[in-house]
Amino acid sequence: MLVACGTLAEKSTNNSPSNPTSSNNSTEQKTKTLKGKDLKGAQFNAVDEQGRKLNFEIKDVELDPKDAEKETYLYTVFYLDSTDSKWKNLCTPDAENIAKAIPLTGSWDKTGAHIESSDIITFGCTSGVLAKCVRFGYKPWKTINGISLRDYHQACTRMTRADYCGNGKSHTREGTPINIYDVLGIQKQATNTGMVFEAAWSPDGATFINRTRWYETLAEIRKECPDKLKNRINESGDSVTAEKVKQNSPNSLLFNDSLVRKKP
Repeated sequence: MLVACGTLAEKSTNNSPSNPTSSNNSTEQKTKTLKGKDLKGAQFNAVDEQGRKLNFEIKDVELDPKDAEKETYLYTVFYLDSTDSKWKNLCTPDAENIAKAIPLTGSWDKTGAHIESSDIITFGCTSGVLAKCVRFGYKPWKTINGISLRDYHQACTRMTRADYCGNGKSHTREGTPINIYDVLGIQKQATNTGMVFEAAWSPDGATFINRTRWYETLAEIRKECPDKLKNRINESGDSVTAEKVKQNSPNSLLFNDSLVRKKP
């Protein structure tokens, strides 16, 4: 993850943070606006996930082949490593061996909460949850039937990390498959997956936990945030469906199923 300040944070004409603009002043004081693929070769100073101030360059820009709407751009971002003066990719490869990033307005704090800003963008790598949730269809700059997808994107980051308490603590492992669906129908529940309903999600974390994704017990999760999860855990062990939770918890935006795992 990379946080950049300055002109790269300005919104483009299509209001998509995934297609940011940059203005360069010439000696004649003329302004040229760059966006999308025009940003290839742009250099800027920014702060990486470890808080280091480094020099960065956008090596390449391409439309995301997974985006049917053709509005999300993938950026290949390199940084200058001061230890050996070599340019290196900001991102590590994802499951499809892609090491690119998607820019999003604002930043995220240590609890995973989004902080909006018109002066800051965050480059989320395709291997991380910020970009993954955009590629799932939860584009925070968009609306559907007048409903902003900002909260859906935030809820997706909680769900993808299995951040039940909404405090930034993950309870999953890289590469763990889950079945995602939501109240807007952006993602629809797949059938015959062999998975069981796990949890319902809001921007603040889980609104209800039926079971955990890996080996932790519900009691262990409850200890992490007892007040927040009060009456939000399947204490009885009875069969609970996402549809039932949806009826009783109107603030639930996303749901997920996962495989049942027995501790070895």
